[in-house]
This record gives sequence, structure tokens and C-alpha cells, in this order.
Amino acid sequence: MAALARSMQVEDAAHLLRRAGFGGTPDQIAHFVSIGSAAATNEVLNYENTPFDFDDDALLERLLITMPERIRGGNLQIPVQAIRLWWTYRLLTTPRPLEEKMVLFWHNHFTSKDDDGLLMLRQNQLYRTHALGNFRTLALAVSRDPEMLRYLNGNQNYRAHPNENYARELMELFTCGRVDPSGKPNYTEDDIKASARAFSGWNLRDEKFYFNPNQHDDTTKTFMGRTGNFNGDDIVDILVSLPATAAYVCTKLFRYFAYEDPDQYVVRELVRVYYASGYSIREVVSTIFRSDAFWSPKAQFALFKSPADYVVGAVRVAGLTDLFAPPLEQIVDDEDPAARGRRGPSPLARLNALTNAMRSMGQQLFAPETVKGWDGGRKWISTDTLQARARFANTISQLPAVIDTLAGALPYAPGAQAQSRTAAFAPASGDPAALVDTILRRMGPLTVSRQSYDALVAYARTETDPRPRLSGVFSLVLGTPEYQMA
Repeated sequence: MAALARSMQVEDAAHLLRRAGFGGTPDQIAHFVSIGSAAATNEVLNYENTPFDFDDDALLERLLITMPERIRGGNLQIPVQAIRLWWTYRLLTTPRPLEEKMVLFWHNHFTSKDDDGLLMLRQNQLYRTHALGNFRTLALAVSRDPEMLRYLNGNQNYRAHPNENYARELMELFTCGRVDPSGKPNYTEDDIKASARAFSGWNLRDEKFYFNPNQHDDTTKTFMGRTGNFNGDDIVDILVSLPATAAYVCTKLFRYFAYEDPDQYVVRELVRVYYASGYSIREVVSTIFRSDAFWSPKAQFALFKSPADYVVGAVRVAGLTDLFAPPLEQIVDDEDPAARGRRGPSPLARLNALTNAMRSMGQQLFAPETVKGWDGGRKWISTDTLQARARFANTISQLPAVIDTLAGALPYAPGAQAQSRTAAFAPASGDPAALVDTILRRMGPLTVSRQSYDALVAYARTETDPRPRLSGVFSLVLGTPEYQMA
């Protein structure tokens, strides 16, 4: 399964940066090309070596200036919208994109949602701490997470009245999955009941995990064909060791980073790595990134972009991050209408617009659709969500600062769509076709259908005013079918 050592072309670097993050700028792509595939993959995976001096408290304090904290039962409650803005800022500014890409993965795997931003923030930080760590350690931490305990009623799991919600979802969605490839159930109702008893007493006190021995069922239980006086730790140990769990988690990771339908030999290799590494997510992801399957034509532009990928990627790749996530001292809500008229929306309003855009496209951060998360894939694309993507593209492309930023970035893009894979970035000319080529290269590199390409060039030729032409081509590129894919 492992790919041979290979040179890295522009398209290869862009592919890795899309899958392990949110796309690459010309400088980032050129850097990966210069160091080669092995070093680039190591850099992506070992993101801890990349400094990121991010002050979470300072950003939250800035955001809460216009969103006062709420008090509930004597406890501080942060509005969830403040946490959405905080995470969006992080997604835009991180120099360690795989870290945030993994947090998004776990956010949609160990799913929960709440109106208490503080608990959601702590859970989000938990996923960041264990993003590429040990799956057993992560599953155990999630089982003790106050937000998860509240969301799936672990705080109501008592010895006399075991609550089965977490026990059921732990198996169906978080570990082994409901059925195996042949359709055979991976667990029984008796397994759910035994697991719920094992987790009894795992409750909350002052919104923190609390083990209540008086509410724990310490009698013998039979779970997955094994009998003993099991507690929650034992249940997690058993579940993460199951072949069904290894296959379920490895397959889901492969689909997230490569393509939807991996061959069984690909899954078998990932399962082998899962066991050989002692359940290391980092080793499984590393194996995916170094595999022939990941670099194959089948994997190129094979995944539908989630709203987060679409919005965050467009801003980052176009070089617009500073407009939407400026230095913290600029994160204020400008209440002066005259000032807004002169400068356009405030930085806070721009950041808020990004979270609203993702919601309109079907992905509101910290609010997955159901306990199984967002379905994703083709379901990201519908008439309504495509219209929402078009509105977003049109809105950001018309901001004066966006046009200025794009105009300044154009010299870094190449001048012809049909260049070879090894083509370097070269200055663009003022020719309409060259402008289209430039933006396609900047936002990909992206090769569109002949019909789309001709339509883009026709628009650029018809619109003679340079600023509307630049804005319009940028917006239309973001609306092409090809740009919806990663």
C-alpha cells in the first residue's frame, strides 16, 4: 500500500494541502514542491513542530465584548456563537491545518451539541489535544467529557435506572459500528444494557466529571461475550480492541482524507497499522498520506468540500485571511454607521458572516444535524446549498479590500491553464484568458471543463472594468462544479 518515494509536483502539493488542511497558497505549494513529498508529508503530520502562539483567552475576551457572558445557576455560560467565531478564527489563521482538520473530524465523529459554549469549547479543546493521539485514550476522555455526559445523558445514568443513550451511541457511532460489511450486527441489546450498567455512576458535579460510587453497578456483567465486574474503562478497552472498531475507524479516516470506497486490501493495511501501533491515529493517518491510493488519480478532486472546507479554504487560498481574521486588537464591533460606510463591514462582522455562510450551506459548527453528525459527501450539495455557496462567493468577491488583495496576489499565479504539471508560477498578463488562468491556478490549481472555461473567458472579455472583471471571475470560479471538490 505504501507509495514509493516520489518527486512532488505543483498538483501533488496542492492535493496534500487540500486534504490535510484547507488548500495551499502559492508560497505554501512552492515550499512543498521544493522539499519533496516525504518531507512535506512529515511536516504536515508533525505539526507540533510548527509554532502557533495562539491566545485563546484573549480572542474570546475580544469576542465577548459584543456578546456578554450569561450566568446560569451561578456558572459562567459563554454563548455558542462566540465559540463559533473563535473556532472560525482558528481555522483561518492556524499554520497547523491538519490539527484543525482532525478536530473537525472528531467533532463530527464524537458528536454533540449544546447551548453552553463553555462546555463545547472544552470538548473542542479535548479533540485538539488528542487529534492524532491514541484512540483508546481519546475514547476514554470522551466518555468522561462533561459535554458528552450531558448530551447523551450520562449524568442521568444511575445504578437503579441505567441510561442506555451513551452506551448505544458509543458502539453504533463511535467505535465498532452497528453492522459488519455483511450486515451482521456487531452488538446486541444485551451488550447495550451491560455497557450502560458499567458506565453507571459516571455523572456530573459542577459541570465536571464525577464518579459516584453509590450510583455505580459493581456487579458482574457480560459484554461482547466476556464476563466480569466491568466499569466504563473496561468497556472502552474491549471496544477499541475489536476488529470491527479497527475497520470502522480506519475506513472512516480513509474516506475523510482520500475517497469514499476503499478496497479491502487498503482497509486491511490500515487495520494492521492500528493494532501494530497500539491504536495510534497518527500512524493510521500517516499510512493514508503515504499510500499509493492517496496519490492515485482516483483520489484527485474526489471529495465534496464541506462548508468549512469551502469557506475557510476560499479565504485562506485567496490570501484573504487578514481581512477576516485580523490581529486581535482589530476585533471590535464598529457601531458607527458612517465608519461602516467608509470601510465596509467591521472585522467582527466579516468573521460572523463566515459562520453564517457555513450555516446556510448546511454546516453550523457546534450544531451537527443529529447524533450521527453531518452525512457529508454528496449531501453537502443541493439546490439550496449551491445557491448559498454562490451568495457567499458573490458577497466576498465584492468587498473592496478583497479585490485589492486579489489584485496584489495575481503576479504569483501562472499564465496558462494547460501548462505541464511541473510548471512554475509565473506573472499574469492583462489578457482575459490569462486572468481566468491566473485565478484558476490561484484557487487550485484548478482545471475546469471546456464549457466552464469558455464561459469564464467570455465573461472576462465582456466586462471591461478591471475591478468588476476581477471580482466577477473570482466569484464565478468559486461557483464552478470543479471548485466544489477537494
